[in-house]
Amino acid sequence: MLSGHVRRLPGGRKAIVYAVLVHLALIALVVVGFRWQAKPPAPPAKVVQAQAVNDAETQKEIERRKKQEREREQQETKKKHEQQERERLEQTKIAEQKRKDEDKRKAVEAEKKRKHDAQQAEIKKKKEAEERRKSAESSLKEQLVREEKERTEAKTKAEQAARAQSELARIEGLIRQKVERNWVRPAGWTKGMECVVRVRLAPTGEVISAAISRPSGSPAFDRSVENAVYKASPLPLPEDKGLFEHFRELELRFRPEGQT
Repeated sequence: MLSGHVRRLPGGRKAIVYAVLVHLALIALVVVGFRWQAKPPAPPAKVVQAQAVNDAETQKEIERRKKQEREREQQETKKKHEQQERERLEQTKIAEQKRKDEDKRKAVEAEKKRKHDAQQAEIKKKKEAEERRKSAESSLKEQLVREEKERTEAKTKAEQAARAQSELARIEGLIRQKVERNWVRPAGWTKGMECVVRVRLAPTGEVISAAISRPSGSPAFDRSVENAVYKASPLPLPEDKGLFEHFRELELRFRPEGQT
């Protein structure tokens, strides 16, 4: 029985050997796999390619960020412009409001001035009208006074003239009587002879001059009349001195038969 067991042993050793070899192969595979994983990264060509990819991504990122920066700057510029435009519009609005307020103020001042000027013009118009009225009244009063004075003077003159005429007739009679009392009629006078003598008198009645204004045709007759006038000086005058102007110059007519 022992010999039979011994004969089966070699076959068992082979199985053990196979099993050990299998385990060794598995261990080797594990070790090789581990070393494979522990090796450095891809070969240099693959590293350069990965680096290029990374640079491209980085450049894209840089471009993206630049684009974002540009967009941000554009937004800020746009906002700044919009703010400036708002400020400009606000300033324009303020300026326009100021202009409107100034125009309104000027319009109010102009209206005040227009009303003031109108009031002053109305006051001036009323004042001028009042002055014209007063002037017209004054002129009318002056005219009435003047007319009354003229009427009074005319009346006085008329009365004086009437008195003068009456007095003249009386005084002339007295003058002729006095002259005739001093008249020496020349020889050779004839009926119908007549001369007119112009006599100028002083306020005292003194004869200033006596001249024939219408001769009789007889020089002797005319000279006798002139001599009679001078001899009769001073001639009688009215007592009213205001009537003297009517006797300053007289024309007396003489006839030899005593008729005047």
